[in-house]
Amino acid sequence: MSETAEPGEDQGWSPAPDVGQAGAVILESGRWAYRYKEGVVPIFMKMPERPNPA
Repeated sequence: MSETAEPGEDQGWSPAPDVGQAGAVILESGRWAYRYKEGVVPIFMKMPERPNPA
């Protein structure tokens, strides 16, 4: 996957599974969260809306 989508191409990104690291993570429940430094409680994020696959 490249950083830019070709015209007419939908592109998505998902965070890494949560193992206590800093940054964007996906929790076991499937929710997205952000942790500003390793080992702290993550802050829940709103998942981006993605177009439904045709």
